Amino acid sequence: MPASSFTSQSIMMDSYESQPVGPALRYALGASLSGTLMGVTIAFSASALDDINNNDFYLDPPSSLKASWFSSLAALCAGIAGVIFSRIVNVGGKKHTLMASALLNTAGYLLMAYSKNYDLLFAGRAVSGIGLGLTCLSLSPYISELAPTVHRGKFASIMQLQVQFGILLINALGISPLRFRWNAVICAVIGVINLACVAVSPETPRWLVSKNRMSEARQTLIDLMEDDMSLVNDEIEVLRRCTEGGPTKNDDTGIRFFSRQNLKPLIIMAFIMTFQQLSAINMIMAHSNDIFKTIGLPDPRMWSAAVSGGFFVFTFGSASLTDKTGRKKLLVIFAVLIALSLFVLSLGSLLKQQLHIAVDSVALSCYVISFSLAWGNVPWVLCGEIFSVEQQGRDIAIVSGINWAFNFLTVFTYTFLETQYLFIIYGICMIIAAVYVLMFLPETNGLNLYEINELFAPSPNQVRATE
Repeated sequence: MPASSFTSQSIMMDSYESQPVGPALRYALGASLSGTLMGVTIAFSASALDDINNNDFYLDPPSSLKASWFSSLAALCAGIAGVIFSRIVNVGGKKHTLMASALLNTAGYLLMAYSKNYDLLFAGRAVSGIGLGLTCLSLSPYISELAPTVHRGKFASIMQLQVQFGILLINALGISPLRFRWNAVICAVIGVINLACVAVSPETPRWLVSKNRMSEARQTLIDLMEDDMSLVNDEIEVLRRCTEGGPTKNDDTGIRFFSRQNLKPLIIMAFIMTFQQLSAINMIMAHSNDIFKTIGLPDPRMWSAAVSGGFFVFTFGSASLTDKTGRKKLLVIFAVLIALSLFVLSLGSLLKQQLHIAVDSVALSCYVISFSLAWGNVPWVLCGEIFSVEQQGRDIAIVSGINWAFNFLTVFTYTFLETQYLFIIYGICMIIAAVYVLMFLPETNGLNLYEINELFAPSPNQVRATE
């Protein structure tokens, strides 16, 4: 490599490391309340079904089929919404998509809070599921595009941290004297706060540049870079190259959907998002009380709160590890550990009672740590950085739709299979996940968004072969 290239790279890295953190962090935290609502929605059904089964004032105990639908309906609606509204992110921007998701979540939880029959209860669950789908389309790229380059992994971890906080919050409310209707009111209040925070936050510079709204993009960057014009100009240049398709662009429309440069990261992320759900995470969260009761743990509601607390605590570790260790290594190592944890959980019921509880406790702890440090956070970090701006909305919609489809399947089918066999099946899936990531995922740690796009660009030989 020429000396000038080394000098240019060194100057660019110095520029990355000097980017301010404060303004971007402030906006990311406000937007990430959408993640709190995502976590609440994922785990809401566990305590709500317990409350309904324990003589709710309006609702009779549900059948097993009705309970399965209530647990999985939000995931189904999130997946459908992601596909239907895929263009809203590119057309309306991340900010307005997040505002729409906050409104829908608020409306959904108010419907559930005041439901006097299952039709209203299911309608509220469906509306909050649509809000969930819009959150998945917009929150991860919003945070990643605001984040300083060297801290992008840490910033993207904010989303998963808030998801885990939402799960912890709803499980903590589940062991409180409050019933699920009051819990729904609390969730609606969070939605209102989320809407207010996003309303006063800026649109991402990357989206503004892609729409040729350069003065707005520059003004946002002045805010994010705290008036350091050299940093603003450097970032504008990076965003221009990124949104124009860079030197690999061969026409005026940027990166085409069916091009190798788009399809390769799309296929990689489709598999990674599938494996995230095949880790059994949302099956465990949606049916935590019943699962812990089935495998013989005492006081299932307390265990649900403890496990969600563990997820929340260890997600802090993921924020640091994602940038220090790299995305690929984390996914491979912890996929294997998740698999081992699930295998042990499947065998725990064969042991004597006291040993059984001790072994399951260790396996659950290992599962919580492993998922929190990698598979909970890293797939969403990758979603925010791996796709080109031209296809980002559609690509995230597709992988989010796949993610929610497998979320629905794992949650819905729980009541039809024995828990120990499900753990074995999902353990095998995570071994396959480790092999897949090792073979196909490139490392993106430390690269800016333009450099990540270039990882999937055809080589000069491939370009010449197509000419």
